Amino acid sequence: MNLNLPKTRQWLLIIPPFLATSVLTTSVPSNAATLAFSQVDVQFTNFSQSTATIELVNQADISGETNGGLFGGQNNATNNFTASPPEVNSSAFSLAFGESRDYIGSAQTQAGILANFDVGAGELFSFDFSTTVNLQTAVDNPGIEKANARGDISFFLFDTTNISPVEIQDFFAHVISNISSENIKFKYNPLDTFRLGGSLNTIGFQDFINYQSSQSIVFKNENKETDFGGNQENASILIRGSLQRNFANTSNVTLIAIRRSKSQVKVPESSFRIAFIFLLLIIAVIGFPRRKTRVINSES
Repeated sequence: MNLNLPKTRQWLLIIPPFLATSVLTTSVPSNAATLAFSQVDVQFTNFSQSTATIELVNQADISGETNGGLFGGQNNATNNFTASPPEVNSSAFSLAFGESRDYIGSAQTQAGILANFDVGAGELFSFDFSTTVNLQTAVDNPGIEKANARGDISFFLFDTTNISPVEIQDFFAHVISNISSENIKFKYNPLDTFRLGGSLNTIGFQDFINYQSSQSIVFKNENKETDFGGNQENASILIRGSLQRNFANTSNVTLIAIRRSKSQVKVPESSFRIAFIFLLLIIAVIGFPRRKTRVINSES
């Protein structure tokens, strides 16, 4: 926006310093742009058991509001599996971008994976996995615009030997219904866990990407790259590994995995309008004609 300099100088004589700052910093370029990208991939292969019962649930959503600005979002998710031999591949990305000002929008995907296995007495249960999280964010005006990209993968192995198939399905349905929660409360205690997640906030101070796992999980390949700070940020991590666990007795085990990606961009409504209203009020108060008061002295 082009400001009329002479008039602006006159206004600054009246507007308090904090209000002047608000007017100047929130009425700069209207063609600014934001972008957030989140990609999450997970693959399970080489299961020790030859058959499995596998179920996948995939969800995606795009939402946004604009008031003079432009927002666009895109989700792309693929889920493939085979029951014999068991193999699962789940991948998704979320993209959100905006232009101008006064808009907010997000694109997100989430998937739940269930794989149920019968394990014989004295047998080893094992599988290989590959996980990837790739995050990118960019803004033009860091003082005004915000971009956030998040992605995470987690999987849990449960001993479901004494749990009926109906209860297992109900448990999985509970996980799916709460899949967007930061921390899902499980009805059963997992034997093994793996968590991988990251978040970028441009511009912010809460950027991270990390992972944790239980002792039965062994990492074969780890590759992590980050570039935090500035108007453009990115973070990526690749972890390949395996899980191995022995069962002395005939058992039934259930693997549940969660994959989530979310990208969000935001430019709040310009406070120029609010500042302008305050400005008019100030001018009105200063420029309002003073009422003349006549004092009459009376003598007793």
